[in-house]
Amino acid sequence: MARMVKIALAQVPVGWPGYPQDGDPAEVHEFHRQELDPFIAEAAGEGADIICFCENALGYGNQAPVSDAGAYEDVLNGPCFEWASGHARACRMNLIMPIKGQHRGAIRNVAVVIDRDGNAVGVYEKVHLTSGEREKGLVAGSNWPVFRLDFGRIGIMICHDMEFPESARCLALNGAEIIFWPTHWGNSAGDNWVWSIVQGTAALNGIYIATVSLAPREGTFWVSSGFIARTGVIGPQGEWRFSVGFEPGLAVGRIDLDAPVVRRWHGENKDFRPSHLADRRPDTYGRLIEPTRPNNG
Repeated sequence: MARMVKIALAQVPVGWPGYPQDGDPAEVHEFHRQELDPFIAEAAGEGADIICFCENALGYGNQAPVSDAGAYEDVLNGPCFEWASGHARACRMNLIMPIKGQHRGAIRNVAVVIDRDGNAVGVYEKVHLTSGEREKGLVAGSNWPVFRLDFGRIGIMICHDMEFPESARCLALNGAEIIFWPTHWGNSAGDNWVWSIVQGTAALNGIYIATVSLAPREGTFWVSSGFIARTGVIGPQGEWRFSVGFEPGLAVGRIDLDAPVVRRWHGENKDFRPSHLADRRPDTYGRLIEPTRPNNG
């Protein structure tokens, strides 16, 4: 029995034309809301079950210091949430809203999950902050929640989380069927490095990864050392299912969450996920939770 879900992922360019670089935070948020409106309309027209945007899609360019709490909205009670909730309710579509804002008494880099009725299902708080984010005063999360929507179970990682294999494994163990990955990643180490990590993460966990990145700045070409682009979905065998490519636009495609991930597993064709997880040895993994120390051989 198929359990089909149609996913929409919005790839915006780095810096929209007319972007209010000197605007106050409210103007920045309003600008992004207006620029994202057409993506939501297109996704609704395609009959998408869920839409997701890139990391901090609604706050990109807000340069206010974290100490200025008033420059950052409450992620569950502000104009951006009301905008996202209204669209989700009007379009009968689940929505993931990435934003930096106030949540649980601190400024955090989060993604808010909203259901078709416009209700907040939950908030993922970015766990692996970059050194730059920590220096600015952002506060990290400490959990790997899985959100149950009407079509299945989803998890979220944000940008730097992808560089830690524990992120996706925790979400897979917690029951996620799709991991949404809003990001601003660039290819400083090269294109092969980026996709070996992302595709390997999908394959090693037998899970779908929906990556939401940025297109090149308007008037420029994609280069392998720039933003990764290719917003789309990678399947549980590590294969590309669909992508919008290197231009701004909406990636839309359907996947079947009930399709088994069949691999040749020690001489037998088995569903990878239960077979693989059954062979884990968590009793030997204590080193993973010890403090980092130099490898002296």
